[in-house]
Amino acid sequence: MPSESVIRKKAVQILNKGGWATWYPSRARFKQNDIFGIIDLLAAKKKKMKKIQLTTLPNASVKRKKIKSFLKKSGVEMTIEIWCWDKKRRRFRKEKVSANTA
Repeated sequence: MPSESVIRKKAVQILNKGGWATWYPSRARFKQNDIFGIIDLLAAKKKKMKKIQLTTLPNASVKRKKIKSFLKKSGVEMTIEIWCWDKKRRRFRKEKVSANTA
């Protein structure tokens, strides 16, 4: 299973090729480095902003539940993209999650 840094590098390459500027928090040893605990990567392009959670395909449902729980508890309205690395197909499967999605 690829490490978080390998998955992040793949995502950043895809976004940069598409003209997106990317930012992610620096890694702190033994510390959680997600933004709000649910966002791994930010990408901006003109007036658009993507908030992305990176994971592997088997962990997608856990991340989806965590995001929905945070959005519901905090009352924040935003859409988070989950990019799931599919090891078999060697590409990302993408989905959007918001407090309103079923």
